[in-house]
Amino acid sequence: AVVSTQSTGSFSICIGSQLKITHSMRLFVDDVWNLCSGHPRAPERLQTALSLYTNNLSGLIILVDNRLNLYSGNTHKLSKICEISPEFHFPPFDQQLTTIGAKLLNPQTTRRRTPTNYLIDDTVPESVVKKDESSDDLILPTGTCYLTRHSNLKQVHVVFHLVSTVHEMQGEVSSRDLLLIGLKSALKIASENNVDSLTIPMFLVHTLESNMDHAWCIRRAEIIFKCVKGFMIEVGSTGVITSKTFHFILPKNTPNKTFQAIRNLLPTIFRVPCPMVLDQSSRKKTLTLQELSALNLSSKVDS
Repeated sequence: AVVSTQSTGSFSICIGSQLKITHSMRLFVDDVWNLCSGHPRAPERLQTALSLYTNNLSGLIILVDNRLNLYSGNTHKLSKICEISPEFHFPPFDQQLTTIGAKLLNPQTTRRRTPTNYLIDDTVPESVVKKDESSDDLILPTGTCYLTRHSNLKQVHVVFHLVSTVHEMQGEVSSRDLLLIGLKSALKIASENNVDSLTIPMFLVHTLESNMDHAWCIRRAEIIFKCVKGFMIEVGSTGVITSKTFHFILPKNTPNKTFQAIRNLLPTIFRVPCPMVLDQSSRKKTLTLQELSALNLSSKVDS
């Protein structure tokens, strides 16, 4: 049975060994484009507009193909949504993509890791950026991540475009794959630029295909969770990270069995605080080691 779109799971997790920071995580099922499109007078649109120039921005990661244009894949879908409402605060979507292409082709351009330069992955060498002579489209390598800024989307200020091919999206991935490196790039730029609420496709796909069975989903979810946790531990060790909210969005055709398994998987990877409830009738109570273990309060080292 396919899980209902009303099914969600919310967690508070702690990261850090000495200075612990609490973050929020949420699992939910929906179509990723519902976060972008909506009625111009929808309440979510108003809230998004009001927080546009604050330190609490919302971001969304989408998977795109390796062609930098407006006419293929998910980039085309996003461009159609952007055309519904006027953009008054940032350059039009097509202009932003043109700027990104120009920076990729110009080796003299300094690629600073800032939103004003659009390009995130400043480690991509110019030699691997190819140009299709027949269409003039730039062909980008897997793992390239670039961002666009928007004021006319429903619940999103910043869209992170993560380049992937069908092989990476449907096959097995490891922590060293370019797709995961690109995900870490998106996490880093979000953390550095006040994108405190970030939506991540749970399996780095937007819909489940027939070959993506239950076991594949669990393996993919585990490696995504570990990638996010590793990044948070790495950045948290510098002492500059603030509390973040991560939304993991699952495709609408996710089976209920898979959703429940992933919901149970998350607390095994992240440390979820468990409150200590003492007997109200006594002022003081000594807990045994067995009771502490049952409360999941035994000391545990972040891996």
